[in-house]
Amino acid sequence: MQDRLTDLAISNVLSNAVNIGNRLNLFKTLAEISSPKNPVLPQKIAEKAGCKERYVREWCNTLACGRILDVNEKEEFWIAQENVESLTTDNFPLIFNTMLSTILKPIDTLIECFKKDGPYGLDYSMYSDFEEMQQKFAKTTSEKHVVPSLVPAIGHGVKERLEAGIKVLDVGCGGGLHIRLLAEHFPNSQFIGLDITEKAIAVARLMKKSDGSDFENLEFVVADAGDMPKSYTDTFDLVFLFGSCHDQMRPDLCMKEVHRVVKSDGIVAVTDVDGSSNVHTDRETYGKMAAMKYGGSMLHCLPVGSNSPDALCCGSMWGRKRAVELMNKCGFHDIEIIPTDYFPGTVLYVMKK
Repeated sequence: MQDRLTDLAISNVLSNAVNIGNRLNLFKTLAEISSPKNPVLPQKIAEKAGCKERYVREWCNTLACGRILDVNEKEEFWIAQENVESLTTDNFPLIFNTMLSTILKPIDTLIECFKKDGPYGLDYSMYSDFEEMQQKFAKTTSEKHVVPSLVPAIGHGVKERLEAGIKVLDVGCGGGLHIRLLAEHFPNSQFIGLDITEKAIAVARLMKKSDGSDFENLEFVVADAGDMPKSYTDTFDLVFLFGSCHDQMRPDLCMKEVHRVVKSDGIVAVTDVDGSSNVHTDRETYGKMAAMKYGGSMLHCLPVGSNSPDALCCGSMWGRKRAVELMNKCGFHDIEIIPTDYFPGTVLYVMKK
C-alpha cells in the first residue's frame, strides 16, 4: 500500500505539472521549436513562451522524470512524436488534468463539509474558475457531436421537428455552448437557455454565430430551474438538460418543473454521467475511470448539490437506477436509456410527459 500511495502522490505532482504546461502553452511551444533531432534547452522554451527560464527548467525536469517529456544528457528536451497530439490539442485527459485544479481550490472548506457539524456543502461561487474550464471541457467533448450524433439519437422525429421549427429550452445552460450550436444549425426553431448563475448567462449573451453575426432565435434567462417562469407552462416541444441535473440541490423540483413546461407531445432529453447506482458494479465496469468519476463528484458535484438542509445530495454518480426513480416520481415514465459513446462517460435519458 505504501508503494501505491507513493505512486498516487507522484501522479498528483505530474498532473499539476501537466496543468501548468497546458495553461501556459508550454507543450505547444516545445512542440513548435524542438524535435527528437533538434532538442532544446529550457531557456529557448522560456523565451518563446514568455516565461522565466528557471521555472521552465524545473517544469521540464519534472515531466522528463515522469516520462512525459524526453531529455538527453545535455539536459535538452523534446516531445516524442507519438505524444505531440495528446499534449498539444484539446482532448479529454488533457483538459481534465487542467480542470482538476479548479475543483480543488476550496478543498479546505470541503474538508469542513465532511465534519458532522460542518457546512452542508459549498456554494457554486467558490469554484471561481470552474465555469470557464467546464465550458472548455464541454467544447472539447461535445461540440462535434451535439448536432450530428445526439439529435438523431433522441429519435421521435426530433431532427425533422427542429428543422421545421419548434420551441426548445436548455435547463442549466451554463455558458450556452450546446444551445448555441443547436440554434445556429436549426434557424427555424426558437431556443431559450436558462441558468441560475448570472455570470454564466452574462457570458452566454455575448455569444455570436460562427460568422460573427447575432442570433435571432436564441435568448438567455436567469432563473431557478426549480422555479421557472409561470408563463412557461406547456410551452416547449423539446427540453434539454446537458449534465445539469445532478448538480442541483433539488433535482426533483427541477424535473417537476420540466414536466410542467414541456408540451403534452414534447420530448425531454437529459445527458448525465453514466453509472449503475452501485459502486461495486461501477468499479467492475469502468475500472480506474470509476475512481475519476466518483472523485469528481466528491470534489465538486456533491458539495454544490448538498448546500441546503433539504438537499437530495445526489452527486454525479447517482446512476441510472436512482435517476430513473427520481424521474418516475416527477411524472415521467417509459424512460429510454441510450448510450452516448461520443460523450465520454455519459448516458442519454429520453422521456415524454
